[in-house]
Amino acid sequence: MTPVQSGAIPLFMKNKDVVVEAVTGSGKTLSFLIPILEKIHRRSHKLAPSEVGAIVISPTRELATQIAKVLTEFEPFLQNIKHQLLIGGETSLEEDIATFQEVHPDILIGTPGRLEDILSQKRGGVNVKELEVLVLDEADRLLDMGFSVSLNKIMGLLPKQRRTGLFSATMTDGLHELVRAGLRNPVRVVVKVEDLVGGGGQRTPASLHIGYILCSTSQKLLLLTHLLRQESANKKTIVYFATCASVDYFYKLLSRLPALSGFAIHSLHGKMETKKRSLTFKSFTDIPAGSPGVLLCTDVASRGLDIPDVDFVVQVDPPQDPKAFTHRCGRAGRAGREGKAVVFLVRGKEETYVDFLKVRKVPIHRWDWKGGPVITEDVDEDEMDDADREQDERGVSQKQEPEDDAENAEFLKGLQKIVMTDRDLHDKGTMAYVSFIRSYSKHEASFIFRSKDLDLGSLARGYGLLRLPKMPELKNEKTGGGIEGFVPADINYKYQDKQKEAVRVKKLAEYKAKQAEKERKAAEQGGQNDKKRKQIHKTSAWSEKQEAKERKVDRQLKKQRKREYLKRVANEVEDEDMDGDEDEEDSWEALAREERLAKKVKKGKLSAKEFDKQVGNMFGEL
Repeated sequence: MTPVQSGAIPLFMKNKDVVVEAVTGSGKTLSFLIPILEKIHRRSHKLAPSEVGAIVISPTRELATQIAKVLTEFEPFLQNIKHQLLIGGETSLEEDIATFQEVHPDILIGTPGRLEDILSQKRGGVNVKELEVLVLDEADRLLDMGFSVSLNKIMGLLPKQRRTGLFSATMTDGLHELVRAGLRNPVRVVVKVEDLVGGGGQRTPASLHIGYILCSTSQKLLLLTHLLRQESANKKTIVYFATCASVDYFYKLLSRLPALSGFAIHSLHGKMETKKRSLTFKSFTDIPAGSPGVLLCTDVASRGLDIPDVDFVVQVDPPQDPKAFTHRCGRAGRAGREGKAVVFLVRGKEETYVDFLKVRKVPIHRWDWKGGPVITEDVDEDEMDDADREQDERGVSQKQEPEDDAENAEFLKGLQKIVMTDRDLHDKGTMAYVSFIRSYSKHEASFIFRSKDLDLGSLARGYGLLRLPKMPELKNEKTGGGIEGFVPADINYKYQDKQKEAVRVKKLAEYKAKQAEKERKAAEQGGQNDKKRKQIHKTSAWSEKQEAKERKVDRQLKKQRKREYLKRVANEVEDEDMDGDEDEEDSWEALAREERLAKKVKKGKLSAKEFDKQVGNMFGEL
């Protein structure tokens, strides 16, 4: 037995609730499957056809399928124990109920949604009164994915007199809440790997070597191509991206790269149809040993999966959730095998992530991507000479990035040529670009991965885009029709799909017709307005012009009187010896007299010159 199995199996067999935390690839699956089989096999009386003895809950369909596959290995020896896989997507709820009533399984394995559906359906006929064991595999991920409501409902339907086990490589605060709610006096089993160099423990297997490469945003795809050709010429590799749109786009792009023509490339993410996901996963796992294969995926394939012959993992985009970093790397170096994992970090902006991982007990070293020793040990700063230290601070070590920028420029031109062949590729690239920027802005380690430091121009070049999308993040960055580091291509590229191209041409023609119609109407409207203005100018009566002049004079008079009045008031305030009451009364009388005269001017009873004489100002001469 592995350490986690020797620690967890005896406790589970002694009717203890357990919370097991162990490094990825340490054998946790058998730690709960063997106690389940033992308990059901040793029952004094066999379970009734509708009764279930154990339930295993998994966060993803792929992991649930893998657990069921492991359980199948025991069927030749325990033919009286049956199980059923409940994951949804491939079969309907009615079909699952029919299968249950036909097979009469003793163990149910599935995802929370479908398990909740079948347990809450009375017509399903599932009887859980004799349930002995409940297992939550990758329990922290179950909570992170928002299954807490379904989990609480499932646990409310199960009997309290049961054994419960929580298994995961990492634990979270939400998991402790679940422990208090669903477990009784649990025993915690923690299996760590001893760090022989720095002392203490670490969260990754000792046989797994993790490295990092510092590069610019636009160099990631070139580095990925180099690494696949060097490290994966005869093995399987898993490559992680941040978003589903990125997986879709780079799957299409990398499949057309001449440098990777000998690789069998697959894609997997959470938004794919269930049947397609299952077929993709099976196709990748069935690739024979010694054949190069690449699986592009998101974190949907980061937990618990044990894919044979995977010894290399590349993280093009660091995960949003720092806990997922360990799980991603753990797809390699499983069960004592040698494994390698590498992550790309943007030079000058994301290096702090290395120190962050070391604090989280994840050993990581600088990676030599050009061959030679794959992992280079970190050098003590006190032992570095001044030249090495200066080079390290600038992040321009030859071991960290391609020396030849011309090589990367030529590589990116090749990407753009591929994108030009099909407009659908550029559409997918645009979606991937936008989704990555939004994902980056929601990073949990936002103090390291700051969206304001993201080089949008270099990112667009690295994606092989021909033009930039319209999005809020680019509004303040536009200079000369583009952003710094990116020059949009002036080319009319088409869809390879004739039907899509016909729709695009039709929409473009309709758009141009609408624009032309708008311009024509605007021109007509402008001509009519000009004509109206000319007519008004020609037909305006002399009396109307005279009235307008008089109104203008009236406004000027009022403004002049107001200014003079305010000036007189200010003078009166400054003169302390002057009798304020009398002056104020005189001022109001004068103002009232001016107002009466102004009304006469307005009615035509008094001319402007006469008004000026009586008021005593010379404004009328202007």
